[in-house]
Amino acid sequence: MLRLARSLVQTFTGVASGDFNDWVEARNDGRGHPTFFDGTFAEALAASTDPNSANGGRGLMLVWLHEQEDDACLHLCTDVWPNADILSELRNRFVTWAGDVCRFEAGAIAKILNARSYPALVALQAVSRGTPGALEWPLRCYFRVLWLTCDRLGPQELLNALRDVAEGHDAERGQAAQWQREVQQMREFGQVISRAFNGVRADNEQRAARARELHDQEADERGCFAAVYESRHGVEPPPYFDGDFAEALAAAKAEQRLLLVWLYGQHSDLNDAFCQRVISNEVFTAFLSEYYVLYPGDAERWLLPSRLCEVLHWTSLPALLVLQPLSAYDAEVVPWGDPRAGSPVEFPADSAWALLGSWDMSSAGVEEEAILSFLADHGDRAKEQQLHRDLEQRGARERAEQARFLREQQDLEFEESLRKDAEREAANAARAQEEKAQKAEAEAAQAAAAEAAAASAAAAAAAAAALTERRRAVATALLNAPIESEAEKCRLVMRLPSGPRPQRTFSADDTLSAVYAWADCCGELSEMTKEGSGFDVPENFTIARAYPRAVLQNQDMSLRDLGLCPDAVLYLCPE
Repeated sequence: MLRLARSLVQTFTGVASGDFNDWVEARNDGRGHPTFFDGTFAEALAASTDPNSANGGRGLMLVWLHEQEDDACLHLCTDVWPNADILSELRNRFVTWAGDVCRFEAGAIAKILNARSYPALVALQAVSRGTPGALEWPLRCYFRVLWLTCDRLGPQELLNALRDVAEGHDAERGQAAQWQREVQQMREFGQVISRAFNGVRADNEQRAARARELHDQEADERGCFAAVYESRHGVEPPPYFDGDFAEALAAAKAEQRLLLVWLYGQHSDLNDAFCQRVISNEVFTAFLSEYYVLYPGDAERWLLPSRLCEVLHWTSLPALLVLQPLSAYDAEVVPWGDPRAGSPVEFPADSAWALLGSWDMSSAGVEEEAILSFLADHGDRAKEQQLHRDLEQRGARERAEQARFLREQQDLEFEESLRKDAEREAANAARAQEEKAQKAEAEAAQAAAAEAAAASAAAAAAAAAALTERRRAVATALLNAPIESEAEKCRLVMRLPSGPRPQRTFSADDTLSAVYAWADCCGELSEMTKEGSGFDVPENFTIARAYPRAVLQNQDMSLRDLGLCPDAVLYLCPE
């Protein structure tokens, strides 16, 4: 009774989504069918995205829209749904939901999908808001149509369609997962870069703080160098440059001497030995006055000496550095050069120098004779190089003097050439003036001839205009002259030397004078009758015929008497 009552209700109100499992089973004799989701469409859509579900959270749904129990519906229940491959595919990859379009929920979905006939099968994918092509139903539930058919499908056709949809979706998921992994890698890479940047920034801040500390210490202690040296060693320091490194380089370059940089540290026995054995020696002082400008610097507590050590990659103290001052504009500084091999260096800005030699006291010792010999060798070599440069400069000055003398001689010769050119130009101007007068006379003669030619041309033009006017009058008269229709006709063709072939029909009784009158104005007549463009006719001419060849001169004879009827070809012969 319960099953009968439910069947009657379904007949009038449609099958409820929760009843499709029993409904299909009753029609295929229990041969198997997909497990249709027992709930609303929105709940089925949410269940398709559950990662713990059998379909792995793919978000795929197969929706069966049912309308009535007909042959197509029974085909689904008995032939399609029991197929084992279809059941496996739906169980592993899809959430299956069925709805009767006679009911609100399935009817609304059918209307949104624009389904025209039933049963209809639709493959959907649950998506997020904003996905291209996404549909919303019910409220805040978004899905995308992957496949829809209202056709009658066999089991294999449906299986192929389901696999295509699932495999395409899995490929998209794989690409999305790959993209997410790449995004994660980029995010991790960005974090590494950020940490590295923060580390570099911290190092730079630490270096900047250290630089400020060294700068302040150098500013405070350099002015007290002499007092500290005397209190520590009991004697006055040797002559040294009391300024910064750039100023010391400029002073050494101006005095044409080398810069001797003395780099030392705090609490060094070697430094004390150097001060006692070498600096207090009179020979060392003599070398300073002759060859060097001494620049002392605490490489552990002062900024510029410590930076100089960084530039040269110098680590051991104390040390002596012999530097050759250079011009920042003349020295070719290359970034890949090795400063310790003698390559020019620009440090600090706008100050250039080259390392000629170095004495590392920690390895070479502080023997007085060895250090003085080292200083003497570099000093003598610098003197020789300076002497060589002086000779080159003297030679350059002499060459410049010779060039100046040669330039003065050339200037004198140039002035003489200018004077001669001026005289020649004056003679040319006089000759040009004479030629100009002659040319004016010739132009006056040409103007007179041109006036005479213009007068002649004007007379000719007037005559031509009169001729044209006369011919137009004759042409007008010919246009208005009628030809008797019953009279014997004579058709004449006139050949002109320039090529035109005008033609006209005359009466056989017309005289030759009428033909001459027509030939005289045939160019204007052609233009007036729009038979063609006008053409020129000689002012004086005769008319002849070819067969028999004869010149027609008796203008009183008729065309019949001349034998020109019924037609003839005449020739206009200029005289």
